[in-house]
Amino acid sequence: MDIENGEPIESAGEQEIDFIIVQLLETSVDFRQWLVSQAVPDLDISSYLGSAMHATYAGEGESDVEFGFRSGSDHRHLVLIENKIDASKQPDQVERYFNRGQYRVDRGSWDSFTVCLLAPESYVSDEDEAAFDSIIRYEDVLDYLEDATHDSAAFFSTVFESGMRRGRSPTTDASDVLRSIADQFQTRTEIPNLVQTVDLKKRAGFRSTHPQHPDAVQYDVYIGETGESGRSTVRLQIASDEGLTDSERERLKTIASQHVESLPDYEWYPHRKKNIINTKIWHEDAVQDPEYGSYVDAIVDELITLSETFHPVFVQNSTD
Repeated sequence: MDIENGEPIESAGEQEIDFIIVQLLETSVDFRQWLVSQAVPDLDISSYLGSAMHATYAGEGESDVEFGFRSGSDHRHLVLIENKIDASKQPDQVERYFNRGQYRVDRGSWDSFTVCLLAPESYVSDEDEAAFDSIIRYEDVLDYLEDATHDSAAFFSTVFESGMRRGRSPTTDASDVLRSIADQFQTRTEIPNLVQTVDLKKRAGFRSTHPQHPDAVQYDVYIGETGESGRSTVRLQIASDEGLTDSERERLKTIASQHVESLPDYEWYPHRKKNIINTKIWHEDAVQDPEYGSYVDAIVDELITLSETFHPVFVQNSTD
């Protein structure tokens, strides 16, 4: 093994992912808040009560990860996480998760519970969408880690990516799709100042050369999976440029927050540092829409919508 140039973990399994989730829960307040927002979006966390990895119950099997918190109404809520990379589910496995949660509520330990699946996008099926209370995709965790200030965030991302390589091989190379997106976008956009500054296997990013537009603001596309069953994310980023101060980052976030309501299909993430606004494009929905000839057309449309909404806003605010 090449220690200097190789990966520290070449093939991560579910146990390594479980450990990272518990470590983040125990060490990062931001991660706890984010995980609760993904697993139980209708509840807020007021205090964290702890976590357990591989919690076992006589006759009802084992939960990969469990964690609990008090909600704003002072209810004690338990989250049971089933983590899957590529292994098939055991008979009645999902039902046993619900049985374990109900057992804890019946005994008075908790007031309510949620059963959540943690898995790569390529693993999640329509049956999973119906069976679990909520689903958190590995790709969503990677998005979170890209913004995280945790000292181990880069290493944790490497481990998650290693796990995803087990779930699907090879890792998605969306270079051809991204080239098509970039060509269409730069042909169709009415903003002459946008140039491509990020050209990776799964990402393309565009910045403005307008003298009044902040260099740190970027219009970005992330391809989770290519093909008609995949999904992509179009997002507004505040990149970590040299010289960008915390106060300037907050100023840019404030500007963006005042205009995000004009894009009802976009989500606003006030606690994030980098990926602050985004929308997801489900390729299958896009190809069924008569407005589009392909899912690439839908991605380009959203990229144009995002940039043409915020580019003039940032230019105007820098000159006020």
